[in-house]
Amino acid sequence: MTDDTTPKTMIYQPPPPPFLYGAGIGIIVYCLSRFLSHALLRICPTSFQQKVANLKFAQLYHYHSLLPSTVHAIIQIVGTYNFVFYGDKDVLTFDDRLFVPYGITKLGPCFYMGWFVGYLLTDTALTPSFKVMGYPYVVHHLSASMAWTFCASNQVMQPLASFLQFNELSTVMMNVRQVLLTAGYKSSDLIVIVVSLTFFALFSAVRVLPLPFVVHKWISQEFVSIRNEVGWGGAILLSAFLAVNVMLQGSWFTIMVSKLIGMFSKKQSKKKEQ
Repeated sequence: MTDDTTPKTMIYQPPPPPFLYGAGIGIIVYCLSRFLSHALLRICPTSFQQKVANLKFAQLYHYHSLLPSTVHAIIQIVGTYNFVFYGDKDVLTFDDRLFVPYGITKLGPCFYMGWFVGYLLTDTALTPSFKVMGYPYVVHHLSASMAWTFCASNQVMQPLASFLQFNELSTVMMNVRQVLLTAGYKSSDLIVIVVSLTFFALFSAVRVLPLPFVVHKWISQEFVSIRNEVGWGGAILLSAFLAVNVMLQGSWFTIMVSKLIGMFSKKQSKKKEQ
């Protein structure tokens, strides 16, 4: 960090060691989780195994992505919550220590930033194709990996990065819902409705509702601080990522709202018919 208000020129420097350690662990845990998904399937009830076996190629790939995604989400929630709720919110705050005196794991936010990137890059690298993975997810994974690595290298924007990692809170319920549907439950079944509404509420609370405040703070305060710290190029790069994130979260939220409206509309139609 610098007191000089003259914008700097963007230069590359390697991320701190804890970030690289986290990235390595993220890659290893992803691969182990994906292997474990196949192993656990063998001890599931035969009926469930048959349903998974009947999935199409793309669906089967996504099914075996559920466990790595869930494990990663839980790790990010546990690893970032203390820093998110109790840490310094200044955009230039950056704790590059591997071990810290706060949080459950005592591992620093820089480590979890690296883990996040390791997961995203491995998930992208192991997909059969970008089409199977889904182009919006490819854009999300690659843009986030680039932005997080840049932030770690220049030691900026850690509070916002950690908050966005904590957004994985909604991912757990999304994956539970998908497992229920794979098991044969219908989207109209009570348990699926409860899980779906919980997922929608969490997604709204952590990913959508904060966006106006995040964007306003970025435009009114943080952009200038970042520009002065890492230069115009870095500030524009991070602005582009923020714009991509807002568009993706907004589009996913719109899709969910339309599905919820459709679900309740069908229920009302059935009641009228009866």
